[in-house]
Amino acid sequence: MIPESVETRISERSLFEDYAAVAVMKLDSLQVLKVDNDCNMQHPEPELAYVLPLVIGAYNEIVEKPTTPIVTRLDDTLYFTMNGYKQFKNRAIRLNRLLQKKLGKRYKMQIVSEGSSHTLVVTYNGEPWDTEQLTALPVMEAAQIHHLDPALLMSLIRHVSNFNFSYRGRKDSKGILSLKEGEGIEQIFIGAERLGKMLQVGVSQENAVATFYPDPEINSKPENWSKSPLTKSWVDQVLSDVEFYHENGLNRFAD
Repeated sequence: MIPESVETRISERSLFEDYAAVAVMKLDSLQVLKVDNDCNMQHPEPELAYVLPLVIGAYNEIVEKPTTPIVTRLDDTLYFTMNGYKQFKNRAIRLNRLLQKKLGKRYKMQIVSEGSSHTLVVTYNGEPWDTEQLTALPVMEAAQIHHLDPALLMSLIRHVSNFNFSYRGRKDSKGILSLKEGEGIEQIFIGAERLGKMLQVGVSQENAVATFYPDPEINSKPENWSKSPLTKSWVDQVLSDVEFYHENGLNRFAD
């Protein structure tokens, strides 16, 4: 059983905008791209910010000896500028085709050229991503840091709060993972660290997952979770849905 929300959902979009801005600036710090000083990063559209690594990968695949791309705009439109190429028409066609294949019809792209500067303009015309879709990227980042299967972490979040950042559990626990510490997306990383540490010292997946059960019976002992039909059924559902997320492309990073 997936727990229902106990209060009105908070504005989650702003949480993912903030996360997206930090993620893009990490790419800048790694010199994977450069964020222009005039680029407004107050409200980056996650549907565009999240696909930036894919856009960079396509650019690197098409262009031999690529220069460092510059993000000059990232709100409801992505401006991805590539400098230093006198001739770009053929590469522009190939880049457009590759990105259309990778991103799908909901993304519209064109390349505007001026001298040796060429700007890929990307807009997203689909429905806004729901919270589950938006949660996938921080889950994958947290899973990579703590050597977890991201599908296990996603399934755990689904069955703890159903991706509700305003979820309230028992004994002052709250948030997307019903913890007593952390706010917003931060809980994903706290939960991943806790889960990863247990698995690394040999705790079974079942026992580790059981510690996150958000609605334990009064006076029940955590170590006796398997004797509670409700808790056992919940743990079984969490582990069962791991395969669902694998089938939908959420797989473990290679070590």
